[in-house]
Amino acid sequence: MIRFFFSTTTLFIFVTQCAIAQDTLLEWMSFREQIAIFHPMALQADIQRSMAEAQLLGAKGAFDLKTYADYEAKEFKGKTYFRNFEAGVKLPTWYGFELKSAYNHVEGDFVNPSNDLPSIGQAVIGIDWTLGQGLMIDERRAYLKIARAGIQMGAFERRSILNDLFYDAAKAYWGWAIANNQVFVIEDALKQAKIRHEGIRERFIQGESPAIDTLETFIQLQNRQIDLNLAQLDVNNAAQQMERYNWSSGKTIPLNSSITAPKMLGGNIDYAPNESQQERVNLALQLHPDLGIYTVKNTQLDIERRLKKEQLKPVFNVNYNLLGNGWTFSPTPTENGIGFLANDIKWGFQFSMPISNRKARGSLRSAQLKIIQNDLTIQQKRIEITTKVVQYDNELRTLRTQIDLLRNITVNNKTLLDAEYTKYQLGESTIFLINTREQRWLDAQIKYIKLVGEYQKTAAGLTWAMGGRI
Repeated sequence: MIRFFFSTTTLFIFVTQCAIAQDTLLEWMSFREQIAIFHPMALQADIQRSMAEAQLLGAKGAFDLKTYADYEAKEFKGKTYFRNFEAGVKLPTWYGFELKSAYNHVEGDFVNPSNDLPSIGQAVIGIDWTLGQGLMIDERRAYLKIARAGIQMGAFERRSILNDLFYDAAKAYWGWAIANNQVFVIEDALKQAKIRHEGIRERFIQGESPAIDTLETFIQLQNRQIDLNLAQLDVNNAAQQMERYNWSSGKTIPLNSSITAPKMLGGNIDYAPNESQQERVNLALQLHPDLGIYTVKNTQLDIERRLKKEQLKPVFNVNYNLLGNGWTFSPTPTENGIGFLANDIKWGFQFSMPISNRKARGSLRSAQLKIIQNDLTIQQKRIEITTKVVQYDNELRTLRTQIDLLRNITVNNKTLLDAEYTKYQLGESTIFLINTREQRWLDAQIKYIKLVGEYQKTAAGLTWAMGGRI
């Protein structure tokens, strides 16, 4: 009868495992890829890069070729006082000067003599150049450099968002995996408890076992049912956490009951570290996106500092224009001959300089302090990253040792359980001792599952602390 009982148990477990094998296995990397494609935070991360590209496009617009037209006229009591018209193009350049080409036409009875032009109009070719403040750098060049750096910052921000998202999702996933594996183990224990109870009950009917054994197995069956109910509650709660990350087509998707987690018992998992702790710290300090964000910010702040420093200089702008007769540029002859750059021209300059220049000095000091503040933030961030990497790495190494120990404990408890079955067959043990051994084996499996899950969470935490290793 006992031999039949164990054979039936083995067959039942085999059939159950075959049925479970037909379910859909949800691996972490597949779930991660789904998150990267559909989750709103992942889409938001992609927007960071697009926003940086849009800002760069806007900054480049400051150097666009610009067309313009001005028209002004005065009519009063039947008289045309003047009609002034100017149209042209202006081209800002990287070197601080602006090229201009225009056409002017003026007519009327009371035209200002200084605005008198040839009857066919006048073409103008000119240049405006900042030789003081703005010679080395101005707002247009500064904003373009900042926007170019922003492309790199956008990439770092995207990585940072994804890094946080994947870490939170990994904790939810492995929490769900732990709960699922616990259910699997407890369901198996419940099925064995049912089979054992039916077997002992049959032996009692045949007079081979005392009535107390049937009560013992029935209590064990009830305990297993309670354990399963609690484990299923954990699965349902863990599934709710998982659904926060299970997105598709703009909405969350409930986890189907046929979706199962990878088994944590009996798997071959490589726990050997790929790098030393110091190598991991060095990689984190090189690759962490948060440090990259602050480094790029330092670059932008330095550009801002250079712009503020440039504003300490006086304003000294020079403009020079060649004047044509219509569209013909032929300078008027003089006593000394024809001077192409000295005759038929219009030029001027503007100069200004605040006496104390407190506004510029204050702005420069503010920009310098921002850099100091950002440098201190970088130092603090490096310390935080180093500390987190070391902590997660230490925890990971400890968990590896604990997993090895608990794996042996689980195997040893199974050996003791099998030995207790053998003794029971020989009439040297009791159902109580079998239940006790089985409970210890069950507890060891649950602890092992939780430990493997904690290891996976810690491994995800180490990856997060190192910046995602993307």
